[in-house]
Amino acid sequence: MAKKPGMDKRTRERIAAVATRETPPTPPPPKPKKRRSWPYVLLMLAAWGAIFGAVFWSHFLSDLPDTTKLLVKSTSHDVTVLDVSGRLIARRGLTQGDRVDVSRLPAYVPNAFIAIEDRRFRSHFGLDPIGLGRAAVENMIAGHVRQGGSTLTQQLAKNLFLDPSRTFERKMQEAMLALYLESRYSKDQILTLYLNRVYFGAGVYGIEAAAQRFFGKHAEQLTLTEAAMLAGSVKAPAKYNPLADADASMGRATVVLKAMQDCGFIDGKTETEAEATRPRIVRGSGTPGSGYFADWVISRLSGYVGDADESLVVETTFDLDAQAQAERAVARGLAADGDKLHASQAVLVAMTPDGAVRAMVGGRSYETSSFNRATDAIRQPGSAFKPFVYLAAFEHGHHPEDVLNDGPVDIHGWKPSDYEGHFEGPIPLIRAFAKSSNVIAALLTQEVGAGVVARTAHRLGIASPLEAVSSLALGTSGVTPLELTAAYVPFANGGRGANAFAIVRIKTRSGKILYEHHSSGIGEVIAPEHAEQMTRLMVETVTTGTGKAARLDDRPTAGKTGTTQDFHDAWFVGFTADLVCGVWIGNDDNSPMAHATGGTLPARIFHAFMTEAESGLPVRPLVGSLAVAAAEPATDAATAPDGTQPPEADPNDPAPAEKKPGTIEDLISGILGK
Repeated sequence: MAKKPGMDKRTRERIAAVATRETPPTPPPPKPKKRRSWPYVLLMLAAWGAIFGAVFWSHFLSDLPDTTKLLVKSTSHDVTVLDVSGRLIARRGLTQGDRVDVSRLPAYVPNAFIAIEDRRFRSHFGLDPIGLGRAAVENMIAGHVRQGGSTLTQQLAKNLFLDPSRTFERKMQEAMLALYLESRYSKDQILTLYLNRVYFGAGVYGIEAAAQRFFGKHAEQLTLTEAAMLAGSVKAPAKYNPLADADASMGRATVVLKAMQDCGFIDGKTETEAEATRPRIVRGSGTPGSGYFADWVISRLSGYVGDADESLVVETTFDLDAQAQAERAVARGLAADGDKLHASQAVLVAMTPDGAVRAMVGGRSYETSSFNRATDAIRQPGSAFKPFVYLAAFEHGHHPEDVLNDGPVDIHGWKPSDYEGHFEGPIPLIRAFAKSSNVIAALLTQEVGAGVVARTAHRLGIASPLEAVSSLALGTSGVTPLELTAAYVPFANGGRGANAFAIVRIKTRSGKILYEHHSSGIGEVIAPEHAEQMTRLMVETVTTGTGKAARLDDRPTAGKTGTTQDFHDAWFVGFTADLVCGVWIGNDDNSPMAHATGGTLPARIFHAFMTEAESGLPVRPLVGSLAVAAAEPATDAATAPDGTQPPEADPNDPAPAEKKPGTIEDLISGILGK
């Protein structure tokens, strides 16, 4: 192509391109900008929120318990303990009574709980935002936690499944469980679950158990005032339950009644009438101190029936009348002389001559201390151990009339002395026993051997380990009051061994017998002639010896006193034809008393209890021919049959025996033909 004048290079290139039909590519038009809509953004956020919420929810749900069987009726595994006449002693382990549907209750019963605990229960969905907000404001104003915003459903979730910690995780689980329960169960079902699981104090859970425990009736029979008291106790069960403080419980009930009126559940007249009504609170048929016995029995149940899977009824040897008499004797004795003697505690155990426990006072006050000193306190028996020494001696050839010298003695460096601080010289064993000579007991133990004495005591029922040393003669090895009293049983029944027992029969509430007591079958543990000899010694003790304060006026009595070194323990253990009874006094910290001996307060407690317990019973002789002599009045004389001086009155006995002609030994010799 010819070059045209006046055309620049670019123009020429364009003309050439057209001429050759080659055109440059056309640039693409700009893409329009996309506009994001708000609904799309919200949808995406909701989707991601759902994903994260599901993960968050599943994290807490993974640890939540199964709720599918909440409405299945659970079995009450309580234990009812009855006395020998079928009277209620105690009901223990009642963690949940029989389930009661809310539809069976008077309307005011659930309404009382709704009014005081969750007024919007019927309208909320498991959580109450209004209640939470109100509680938050109140707490912020008060500067501390003053109100809670938990609904009844949340309380149910917490009581059923969760620990009481206040962590964030626990509160989240509580809220989720509340929502889940509301979605699965109706309001009445939730109320039923709540009322049957909530804790009311005094060891009982559930409306039925509480109604029976506090008012002696079924939940369907609760009055308005009683319902208000139960509803009010939920806030602080230990403080407001009717047994803990009846006045505080009634005061709290008036708050509940006022709340019920505010909610429209009752009118003003009904509220006033309910506030003026004082319900009768049932404190149980048992005496205040029968808890010691009930605890002991229940602690032994597993050894008889294992782990029972249903409610049990335990029939026992206990006698509530005898228990009341025992508690009175102990209480009055301590009130009269406890402070003077510096004795703060006492124990009394009574059983029949076959070992059936009739009464058990394990301490001064069960409410103050439930520690059972009768069964669990290991104390030195002192001279109350001497019957086993003398029995071993009789079994090795000695007789009550044998004379030994009550004087200074040295046994491998040990020099026992008597409480009175003086010796009597040659005296018969029956006198040595009655005056509780330490020297004679030590000599007999040295002669037959401490090991023999220990085996003799074990044979009669002492279960605690005994140290076979010379001082064993003076009761230096510890025993429990129960086992020491039981070991005297063979002396009372003529020589037959018997274990102390309390359970006669164990059966289910439906009547199936799981255990029934039969004779222990131990058989003879003391030969009849030796049992008679021991009875003679113990009769002499309460006639002319250290135990005169224990002797009953109208019937044969036998026994032995016991006092430990420095007066840490004082005992009297004795028997009639009907009962064997052991009494101990002392202090839990083992501090010494003020010259308290077995012939003082323990003997007087024994006398007070046995006098009342034996009242109305026919007078029966002790086992053996000695009984007739024992029933005769006791006498003293210028000299005993062996020529020794008669025993002096026990210096610890405030009422010395009056002097009468003749001695018990004379009477015995005449009757036995000796």
